[in-house]
Amino acid sequence: MTHTDIDFDPDLDRLERLSNGVLDLIAAVRLAEGGQYCEALRRDFPDQHDWMERTAMLHEARGETALAIANFEKCITFIRENPDGFDPECEEWYRQKIAGLKARMG
Repeated sequence: MTHTDIDFDPDLDRLERLSNGVLDLIAAVRLAEGGQYCEALRRDFPDQHDWMERTAMLHEARGETALAIANFEKCITFIRENPDGFDPECEEWYRQKIAGLKARMG
């Protein structure tokens, strides 16, 4: 199979690059730039959950726990509204993440 045999979706490629880019920027502690990527995800891909999850991760990296929790909760709502695109374990992962953040808050 050659690359011409595969349907290339430039939007999907951009979504993946932005989404993974947020993770890279968080790891590099370039949080302002990560925020710009999150905003681009929200603006350009509002029907995908990536922007919610990556925004939650960014807030967590900034120490903004309540905002991180709120965005992880948005992910759960999104999964419930779009169950066909997710494994049952996804919602549980977000629930555990939220519980861990709440425990850190005291």
